[in-house]
Amino acid sequence: MVRKLIWSLNPHVLMQETHIFSDHCSFQQEYIPPRTFSFTGERTTEVVARKKYNVTHSYTIQPVTSANGLLLDQFLLVLQEKENTLGKRVQKNLIIPPSVVVKASKSGKSNDENHHAFLNEVLRPFVGKKFLLFLDAWKTQADLTKFRAVFPHQGSQLLIFPEGSTGYIQPQDLSLFWSWRFIHEKIEHYTH
Repeated sequence: MVRKLIWSLNPHVLMQETHIFSDHCSFQQEYIPPRTFSFTGERTTEVVARKKYNVTHSYTIQPVTSANGLLLDQFLLVLQEKENTLGKRVQKNLIIPPSVVVKASKSGKSNDENHHAFLNEVLRPFVGKKFLLFLDAWKTQADLTKFRAVFPHQGSQLLIFPEGSTGYIQPQDLSLFWSWRFIHEKIEHYTH
């Protein structure tokens, strides 16, 4: 069924720029290394985390890739803030490149408002009326009414990967995010 839908959108080329994938990738503000140094035979090893509230993930990125592996020129960055908006000091000092759409949430995770910004500000300027968007089964982004509010043209299609399958079939999880997390951990390991 998916192959038939893909062919109906572009019968000459199976996977081109009209077939796009997006997913979230979350990072910790402070990397906690998986190992500690201790003396042989020591019964207790005490460790200290610098900031207790920064040991969970605190920012999320959502890039878009075409089926032929190219990254879209823009991506969504969701920063963790006390409120769902960036503070005045952060807005004043934050340098935002034109390729990044920056939003905020209390958890650093995307929410309904941020997903709408992703569709409207990141995706909309780069797609035509006829495209196929693959997303995972996350409740906020799997809602077709939200998708149709931004893309009312019926030539645009939203396909949702089945729940629990993204680690096996989502192209960004299989390649892009794995390398980003690996690089992020290596950089953090050498800076702490």
